[in-house]
Amino acid sequence: MQLTIRPLDTTSELELEQYRALEQALDDHTYGGHQEESLAQLRAGLEDSPYWSVRRWVAIAEVVEGGETLVGRAMSFMPLQENLETLSVGVAVHPAHRGQGIATALVEEALLPAIAASGRTLVEAYGEIEAGRDPEDPAHPVHRLATRLGISRKNLAVCRALSLPLDPARLDALEAESAQRRGQYRIELWDGDIPEEHLAAYGRLLTQLEIDEPDEEVEHEPAEYTPERIRESERRMREAGTSRILAVAVAPDGEFVGNSEVHFHEAPGSTLGYQENTLVMPEHRGHRLGLGLKVATHRQLAERCPQLRSLVTWNSHVNPWMIQVNEKLGYEVLFHEVVLQGRRSG
Repeated sequence: MQLTIRPLDTTSELELEQYRALEQALDDHTYGGHQEESLAQLRAGLEDSPYWSVRRWVAIAEVVEGGETLVGRAMSFMPLQENLETLSVGVAVHPAHRGQGIATALVEEALLPAIAASGRTLVEAYGEIEAGRDPEDPAHPVHRLATRLGISRKNLAVCRALSLPLDPARLDALEAESAQRRGQYRIELWDGDIPEEHLAAYGRLLTQLEIDEPDEEVEHEPAEYTPERIRESERRMREAGTSRILAVAVAPDGEFVGNSEVHFHEAPGSTLGYQENTLVMPEHRGHRLGLGLKVATHRQLAERCPQLRSLVTWNSHVNPWMIQVNEKLGYEVLFHEVVLQGRRSG
């Protein structure tokens, strides 16, 4: 098999169509569903931002004489506002073409030169380990590739999936459980962009989420979510075709003390959504607000996006509180996610 590694050509509609097909095949294999998006939406999602720069490479294979297929991709993600020592990298190969050395070629020909050229000294990557397999097994392909990159395990997370639609009776029971402990706190649903008057308060929630995330030995500097950064994120979501359901927890004095977001695409063929950040500020925990926030967003899914068949989310294995909430809702383990980091000499 002839294999060519080169940068992704975002000006080529044919190449973008193949890249989109690869991403959908990866999601179908991993999660059992995917998001539908137009080429314009895909291109918008690939753009750099003031907060990071991304480089992407593709592996092109000549699987039959004269016919080329995009069979893998690699990327490097460079933060520009914080974590200025860090370069995140990733590689993925089409499920039908694994075991042929494509991932190794992407590491050797794309990622290792990019790491050397970046000037960054902390290299980071994520890898998937099948449920039921020892995530520490050094023979797993994730760990073999990590060795080539000079990085090793620093944290272990678990990806869980929730089958949809949810039984309304289950949501009613969980809402009642949350309401018993909620007292004078209340849950609000917001539609569209964050209201201007609440941008600063919402930014504090997002920053606290990164501060609180249990991540074992991972080196990570929390981002500062300024109003400008939030508005840039909202713009990118709109252009990429991403919708969201957003719930906030409000304390008796009117302070915003928690949030939860679900992201999805509304195109008819989209069957997969993502449970994103959920947080309750430390001094307001113990009132079942996290459960109440998730019940509120998940109840909206049947109305907003009835074609969804699953939601996926991630939790560090040392975050038993949110794992318990997710298990109450019915999330089940899909795979382990290994966070890998390593320092290199400058």
